Amino acid sequence: MVGTECPPIPRSTTITYALRAHATTAAYLVLLLVYCSSATALKPISRPLISSTSSARREQVSLRTVLPPAAQFLAARRAERIYAEKLLAPAEQTEAATVSGISGADSLSTGLGLSGAASAASVPQTAAANTAALTAIFTAAQLPIPANKPNACAWPGVTCAANGAVVKLNLTSSVSRLLLPPTPRLCNRTARERGGKFPATLSESIGQLTDLVDLRLSNLWLAGSVPRSLSRLTKLQFLDLQDNCFAGPLPVAFFRMPNLYSLSASRNFFSGGLPQRPTAYAAMVSLSDLDLGINFLSGPIPAALATLPMLRGLLLNTNRLSGRIPPALLKKELSGLVLDWNRLSGDLSGQQIKAFLIGLSRNRLSGNLNTIQFSESVSFIDFSENLFSGTFPQILCSNSGSLGSVDFSRNRLTGAVPANCFKPANRVLLALFLSRNNFSGSLQPFSSLPKSIAAVDLGFNKFTGRIPQGLTTLPQLFNLDLGANYLTGPIPHFCQGQQALVSLNLAFNALSGPPTPLSSPSCAPSLTALYLSSNRLSGAIPSTISSFKSLKWLLLDRNALSGAIPAGVSGMQQLKGLGVSYNGLSGPIPAAWPRTIGQVLLAGNRLSGAVPAALSKLKRASFKPGNPNLCGTPLPACK
Repeated sequence: MVGTECPPIPRSTTITYALRAHATTAAYLVLLLVYCSSATALKPISRPLISSTSSARREQVSLRTVLPPAAQFLAARRAERIYAEKLLAPAEQTEAATVSGISGADSLSTGLGLSGAASAASVPQTAAANTAALTAIFTAAQLPIPANKPNACAWPGVTCAANGAVVKLNLTSSVSRLLLPPTPRLCNRTARERGGKFPATLSESIGQLTDLVDLRLSNLWLAGSVPRSLSRLTKLQFLDLQDNCFAGPLPVAFFRMPNLYSLSASRNFFSGGLPQRPTAYAAMVSLSDLDLGINFLSGPIPAALATLPMLRGLLLNTNRLSGRIPPALLKKELSGLVLDWNRLSGDLSGQQIKAFLIGLSRNRLSGNLNTIQFSESVSFIDFSENLFSGTFPQILCSNSGSLGSVDFSRNRLTGAVPANCFKPANRVLLALFLSRNNFSGSLQPFSSLPKSIAAVDLGFNKFTGRIPQGLTTLPQLFNLDLGANYLTGPIPHFCQGQQALVSLNLAFNALSGPPTPLSSPSCAPSLTALYLSSNRLSGAIPSTISSFKSLKWLLLDRNALSGAIPAGVSGMQQLKGLGVSYNGLSGPIPAAWPRTIGQVLLAGNRLSGAVPAALSKLKRASFKPGNPNLCGTPLPACK
């Protein structure tokens, strides 16, 4: 599964479920895995930080995997749209067109006999009015107007029907914001960079294009309010205004489009509450996907949303919504219900949740997890960072073959894992995140995890005993985090078909023996992060560690290691951080270091000789206390 990067994710909205990533990456991880598993492989990288303080290092030990490349996938607070064919049943013809490489809008254009550039002879008398309207739209948005093209139907992003009517307008910018959140400062700076005296806006002239069925204006940094004239576009089916700088209350126009199938207005500055009266949604009889995530919306979630007859995907994540989730909404059969990163509260004990994908992380929700009734076809659950209680989640022990990812981390769950929980292992589970709870007992039940598993995070619990050999034979596993438990015994040998392993975290346990989980790079050729800090490991650092050319982060601090630092570290050309502080290491520091090195922790040892020039820019705390026989910058000069 690991080896090459995942292809770019399509931006079409016709096969439709979109999930915005959390600050934690569990949701993003599994959906990207689902997407890539049917296309090509993905290559994750780790995101560790080294700190000179024990508490900071402990905080970093339960690190999630970050999925590259950043240019394609917007990590942290944003993800590109992820699509899966089985998430939405309606519009089968449109879905088939999208799967075959034609976007839903393009398929629609073909069906209507639309043309991207109508000939001058076929342009009706309305061409002048369309050109005037589009000129105003391009000008207000600070977009260049094509020269020597008097017919606006020939402009980029404009699609006209045979009669000359503009039916599709796609001006979406291909320039990604990456990790930059929408802020007024960025909106104003973008206007200056474009040479405009004022921020770009959406012209009222948009209301003159009354034949539009597809309008996509994302990532244009459009500011101000959405023009009221948008409500005239009663034929509109697809509306994409995400990644702009729109502000103020949600436009009334959003709720007055009877043919609107997909509405995406995420990553803006919309504020205020959602309409509470059922009559406000009476016209939205065709709406299937509603994405208002990553705004500043507040107040309760209206129960009236559950009355939308065609609604299949609802994304209201990363807002300031409060109160209880309407039970009718939980019981509605949705492809996706994403409400994470809000201020929602209430006890969900005994509730029935029928959504196919569920994101409720980072709220104040509570209740006994084992009394919640999930759909038999549920594929994705993220309840992380809430107040849920109960014993080990029984849904993980069910025989459901559809469950792809579960994140129950940072809750109040307790108890041991049932012995036969993951048997039979004939499921398609891809990711399992259970960190920062109070689980206890042996890890042996996890030996029966399905072979499809790609990421396991059990850190910051109270698991005891040895690491079972079964966790070392999972062929697709690329991220394993067992840090901050009470594990004992030697580290098992991770070289039994473990070709996919990228990040291995066993820090903050009581493991003993030599630090040799991997004997050669062939065991894990893509390994980028190895965390073995704060254990009881002894012996020398194996010289074979320098053969792991992809390794970027190696933490071995606070053990009982002895001997010298292997001279071969100079050949680890990807190495960014090395932590070997508070051991019993001796001898000189290797003279050569890779150019990528940024942080090295050597304090609390018995190293001697001169500090190499390659490390002379490090702070004194990297070498002291300890190492009384070291000298040279940043320490006192050698005599």
